[in-house]
Amino acid sequence: MTTHRHLLLLTCLLASIGTVQAQTIASLNTASRSSEPVNTAKAPRQPKATIEAPYYVKLYGFYGLLTPGSQVTTSYTSGQSGMTNTGFKNNATGLGAGPRAGIGVGVIVSEFINLGIDADMLFGSTLTTENNYKGSNYTSTGTTSTTLRVLSITPNITFKALSRPAYYIYNRLGLVGGIVMDYKTTSNSLYAPTTGASTTTISETNYRENSLAIGYQAALGIQFRLGESLRGFSEIVAYNQSFRPKESLYTSTSTKSGSTPTKSTYIYQYKTEGEYTTTKQDGVDVYQSASSNVVMNSVGVGAGILFRF
Repeated sequence: MTTHRHLLLLTCLLASIGTVQAQTIASLNTASRSSEPVNTAKAPRQPKATIEAPYYVKLYGFYGLLTPGSQVTTSYTSGQSGMTNTGFKNNATGLGAGPRAGIGVGVIVSEFINLGIDADMLFGSTLTTENNYKGSNYTSTGTTSTTLRVLSITPNITFKALSRPAYYIYNRLGLVGGIVMDYKTTSNSLYAPTTGASTTTISETNYRENSLAIGYQAALGIQFRLGESLRGFSEIVAYNQSFRPKESLYTSTSTKSGSTPTKSTYIYQYKTEGEYTTTKQDGVDVYQSASSNVVMNSVGVGAGILFRF
């Protein structure tokens, strides 16, 4: 009986020692794991969005190839009845043809709309006509040249029709207001009779006062990326402008072989209503004449560079 009690006490003691050792080992393992660094999963890095500059400045050139509806001039070749060289020929282009160059600034309002204002100079092409006549006892030859330069300001709006990362296609509409800087015609003629002295005449009509050249502009183009802030573009552009001359100064010098040159000066004032009367202004004859509308349309191609800032 005593032996059984001793075995029972020994068993309980061993069980208690095992329990204490198990708890000690478990606590040590827990502390060891808690001291190890914990790796936390990082969220994927989001790239920063690129914000492009909202303002731009551009430089561009344009060349007017066609002039539908513009004023054109005509060359004439005439002779005696029955001669084969009688005829006429219109110029291929009229006023508005030729080069333009300009600068513009603007702001990008949204992904699809830009607002801007452009300033350009129409240098224009010189329009030349020839008039030749051969009579029975004389010949007459002459050349007339017309030049036009206009400084225009064009507020405009651009609509992006198709946008891609490397390029976009757009159309632009604008209202054009122009100041006529130079508009004149110059003529040189020679009258040569069969017998006697010939006469050379040089004349010029300088339209020195004109109304504003008002109209509109429409363009279809493509802009492409050249660098982070640099863009290039090319476009087809149509201009429609017209103005009314208000006053011109006519000067003429005729020189007959062996004689003193003869000079003439006149002023023409163009009005919508009036009378064909003659007055004096600083000793110069002043004539009134009916006003007319001068059209200077053009359709051509343009190209340029644009810098965003």
